[in-house]
Amino acid sequence: MITNCSGLVDLKTLARSHGHLLNYIHVSAMMNRVGKAYREYNAGEAQRLMLQLSATALKYVDHMEAQQIANILWAVGKVGGGVDASFISIFVLAATGKLPEFNAQNLANSLGALATLGIRDEAFISSWLLAAKGKLPEFNAQNLANSLWALATFGIRDEAFISSWLLAAQGKLPEFNAQNLANSLWALATLGIRDEAFISSWLLAAKGKLPEFKAQGLANSLWAVATLGIRDEAFISSWLLAAQGKQPEFNAQNLTNSLWALATLGINDEAFISSLSLAAQGRLPEFNAQGLANSLWAVATLGIRDEAFISSWLLAAQGKLPGFNAQNMANSLWAAAKLGISDEAFKSSWLLAAQENVADFNAEGKSQIRWAGEQMGIEVGSLVGRSVDNKK
Repeated sequence: MITNCSGLVDLKTLARSHGHLLNYIHVSAMMNRVGKAYREYNAGEAQRLMLQLSATALKYVDHMEAQQIANILWAVGKVGGGVDASFISIFVLAATGKLPEFNAQNLANSLGALATLGIRDEAFISSWLLAAKGKLPEFNAQNLANSLWALATFGIRDEAFISSWLLAAQGKLPEFNAQNLANSLWALATLGIRDEAFISSWLLAAKGKLPEFKAQGLANSLWAVATLGIRDEAFISSWLLAAQGKQPEFNAQNLTNSLWALATLGINDEAFISSLSLAAQGRLPEFNAQGLANSLWAVATLGIRDEAFISSWLLAAQGKLPGFNAQNMANSLWAAAKLGISDEAFKSSWLLAAQENVADFNAEGKSQIRWAGEQMGIEVGSLVGRSVDNKK
């Protein structure tokens, strides 16, 4: 009967009429189908059905095999939760005990689900790393990319696992699709791992598939390339060509990441930068504190003084300056000085917000602030001096 369900409506009907007859095999299969069908409907509907089924799943968790536990975790991750925290804790504990029995797909799906849900369970992750390392040669391209993405999302840099991952992934890079390629390099950059052999193979595989990258994949891949300090002219030329057509789809984060990356790499393609800054200008109210600081730093680094962009930036930043961290504060003042911005309201707001960050300015930040203060006629000695005193 479950296999005959064509979507969420059929699954809901089946749960109402036969819910009391479900065993552990049925409930696992139904939750898995909800995970596959949820995109057809709104997330709330899928989550409500998942919550309904979770009560039955809890009764049978001790009877479930590795595949069923992995499928349920994957499904909960797909619909974005919807179940009680206690449900997830119980299933993560059950999964931890069965990790040696998980196949490659189960391993990748379970870790990916926890990363998507933002649930970091140290016991599970330690056991997962041990179980997964020996099975990496069995991982397919998507399993490899998703697993590294999950570890990077958690901020876990396990040298032994990553070495094994690089070895397994390099031979399978031609099988990586656009999203796999973008996610894998983003993960390596996030973890601060630059492996020359892998990067060379990645560039070769990615260049031909750039037209298939979505907006986020394009932005993330360029951010990763810049973060890792890779300036490959052929890749960048292909990236610019691919991004030109997808730039209208870039969201606020994609725009700021791309601007920052291009500035970091020293790429000043006038036509593309012009269209990118114009798109960013209209979305500046959506930029967070780091996005605002990075975007002004980028246009200043590239030597672009666009009055309309600057005016919009000042308006958007005015209310968000209190949320700037020390690096955002230093970068934005440096950029403002570089661009010759002399807006008195900005200066006053910046000085007021900077009081909250004086203890956090590092040597580079102090140098930026001191130079910018001299250029803009702002007295910053007390800020820099107090930062030095606090460090003592």
